[in-house]
Amino acid sequence: MSKMMCMIFALAMAFLAIAVEAQRPAMLAKERAWEEGTGLPLIVTPNIMTGLLVGVVWITLFLTGFCCLFQVQTPQTFEEKCLVLNKQY
Repeated sequence: MSKMMCMIFALAMAFLAIAVEAQRPAMLAKERAWEEGTGLPLIVTPNIMTGLLVGVVWITLFLTGFCCLFQVQTPQTFEEKCLVLNKQY
């Protein structure tokens, strides 16, 4: 039980550190350069990022379907006589 509590505490501290870092008052050097207009432009624009994320989703769906399709197993031979069904009540 104490291991689980330690893990939960560590996770909570990690989230707290992320929240604190996200609210920093000073800008980084790259952010200052972008604000002044002297920084390099973004390599990945929002449109490119959207395209990449949609592409990753499509590739994931394709690979999932591909793997499921090739895991279908059928018998080597089929029986020639039909299944006999008597009265079903």
